Amino acid sequence: MAVYRHIDAALFGGYLPFSEYREVLNRNIHHFDSIAISGHKYFGMDEPAGLFITSMEVKNNQNPFSVSYLNASMPMINCSRSALSPLKLWWIIKHTSVEEFEKYSSEMLEGAKWLKDRFDSIGWPAWLEPMSNTVYFKRPSPEIVKKYDLAPDYDERLGGELSHIVVMQHVSREKLGVFIEELSESMPS
Repeated sequence: MAVYRHIDAALFGGYLPFSEYREVLNRNIHHFDSIAISGHKYFGMDEPAGLFITSMEVKNNQNPFSVSYLNASMPMINCSRSALSPLKLWWIIKHTSVEEFEKYSSEMLEGAKWLKDRFDSIGWPAWLEPMSNTVYFKRPSPEIVKKYDLAPDYDERLGGELSHIVVMQHVSREKLGVFIEELSESMPS
């Protein structure tokens, strides 16, 4: 039976290739057919944009549909007509060195570990998957949620009401430290 394996790697598909976990996205090891990566997340584009990568074998086996006003078929994903978005992403990739991407990835993953350690140090329940830059934690008071614009999450396995912080390139330890300090002060004595 034929199986098509696609990876939706919107965020982690940008930074994992530049980290110690790069093998997770190695197609020769994990045998996926395609992968989608967002240009506006790790790569920092100023508008939503996506990158869809597949092999020529997969592309050539597609059943493209005919577009009447083009008098041709379209063997591609049509979700934007922007000609500028691909150029912006190309510019970012061409003007950022592998070493810079590796530095950004390392800083994000180390920042997430640092944040998880700070939660642990104040005794606040928090969770972090080692390859992730997203730290989940027990949802704080509504005042703190509002002040820091924290998105609500819910997972019964982790105790119910949660929030999360995605540690990106621009998220400083100083800013995270202020958050942890305020969270610590809000804890009952």
